[in-house]
Amino acid sequence: MTGQRITGLALTVTLLLTPVRDFIVATMTGHMLVQIPLLLLAGFLISAPSGASMRRSWLNPGGAPGLLMTAAVLTTWMVPRALDLAVTSNGIALLESSTLLAGGVLLRHSWQRAGAIGQAFFIGNLTWMAAVAGLLLRDAPVRVCTTYLVRDQRYAGTGLLLVATAIGVRWFTTWLALPSARTNREPHVAR
Repeated sequence: MTGQRITGLALTVTLLLTPVRDFIVATMTGHMLVQIPLLLLAGFLISAPSGASMRRSWLNPGGAPGLLMTAAVLTTWMVPRALDLAVTSNGIALLESSTLLAGGVLLRHSWQRAGAIGQAFFIGNLTWMAAVAGLLLRDAPVRVCTTYLVRDQRYAGTGLLLVATAIGVRWFTTWLALPSARTNREPHVAR
C-alpha cells in the first residue's frame, strides 16, 4: 500500500469520526470549504495509480465522464437543502461522504486523460459555479440553510468567492506556463 493510499485512508477515517465531523460541519464554512474538499482529496489519494485501472477503461473515454460525475457530485453538495440534510441525517451524511470519495477517485482517473482543454472546461465551470454560489450565499437577505445562521452563510459565501478566485488564477497561470500554451501563441514582434 502506497503512502498516498495510507494518507487518504487516514484522512477518510478521521473525517468520518463523529466528533471530528460534528466539529467541521458545525459551520457552513467548515462544511463547504473544509469537509467537502478534504473528502474529495481523500478519494483522490486512496485511488493512487496501480497498473491497469479505470484510467484505461472504455467507460471513461477522454476522462469526460469521470470529470462530469465529479462536477455533478460537487454541484449536488453545494445545494443548501443537500447541506441541511447531510447535517441532520446520518444516512445522507454517509451518502455525502461516499459520493465525495467516489468523486475524488473519478477525478484521479480522469484528470490526465482529459488533457488541457477538458481540464480547463472542468476548472472553469467549477470555479464559475463556486463564485456564483458564493455571491448568492453572501448576498442572500435570508437564511438559505435551516441548519446554519445568516452570518455563517455570508462567511461561507465569501470563502467560496476567495477559493474560486484563487483556483481560477492558479489554473490560468499554470496553463500559461505549459509548453502547449506557449506554442499556440503568436510571437511578439517589436516595432
